[in-house]
Amino acid sequence: MFAYYDDRHENDVYMFTDLAVERRRADTAIPGVSYERKKCSCGAVERVKISTKEAVVAVGKPIGTYITLNTERMDDLETEEIEEASDELARLIVELCDENHIIPGRILAVGLGNSDLTPDSIGPKCAEKIIATLHIMKHEAMRFENLECSEIAVISPGVCAKSGIVAEDYVAGIAKRINPDAIFVFDALASRSPARLGRTIQISDNGICPGSGVGNSKGEISACTVGAPVISIGVPTVMDSRHFTKDGYLTGEPMFVSPREIDGIVENAARIIGGAVNQAFGVY
Repeated sequence: MFAYYDDRHENDVYMFTDLAVERRRADTAIPGVSYERKKCSCGAVERVKISTKEAVVAVGKPIGTYITLNTERMDDLETEEIEEASDELARLIVELCDENHIIPGRILAVGLGNSDLTPDSIGPKCAEKIIATLHIMKHEAMRFENLECSEIAVISPGVCAKSGIVAEDYVAGIAKRINPDAIFVFDALASRSPARLGRTIQISDNGICPGSGVGNSKGEISACTVGAPVISIGVPTVMDSRHFTKDGYLTGEPMFVSPREIDGIVENAARIIGGAVNQAFGVY
């Protein structure tokens, strides 16, 4: 596949991607950007850290840490492989919380996206897999103590086209009410390469702009906008069709495309992510 990290067309509007590893240009030394890649039990982990304003301008991503877990394509994973990936993801999530001094005694888990559109249903599917415990704490405190887990609330705001409310306002309102120590946001992402679709999970500590990967941003969900630290977790499910050509031009209308096996990818991605959150902080 032509270069993930190629400088060519970096600022062109069609170069849609949410992945920091695809925005980091490997052949360019950018002050304020660090990158490392390590093997793990289920594949490989890539870590991009952006630490300066100059790096933000050069890479096009906010200051923060971006951890990418790479697996085999998720629809091909067997049960044991899903559990192995979930274990690794749980470890990475806890590691990122520790780095940011987050003690998640109370968590708000948010599944972003449209449950009626399969490539965009990662968020709601993940939310379905997470076991809510906040109500147990409120009504059965003794039972909750025995669970030895965080207080977890789970919501799926849906999309603005259906509700008329942008996700940022929805999340901020709930957060103000329940006062979480951390907000975990799950969403579908866009990639530049078919080699990443359904094979990558990105974790970030600087929030998320839903829809930004496909040029349709509708507000930022971050500590600045919702009043609590935000950990975003996403899986690339779509890519711009223009990335299939070397020069980025098609004769027809460009479109966002996803693998034909997207149903299996979404289901197993949700099992991995939901299982990781339950294992790290909830009932497992």
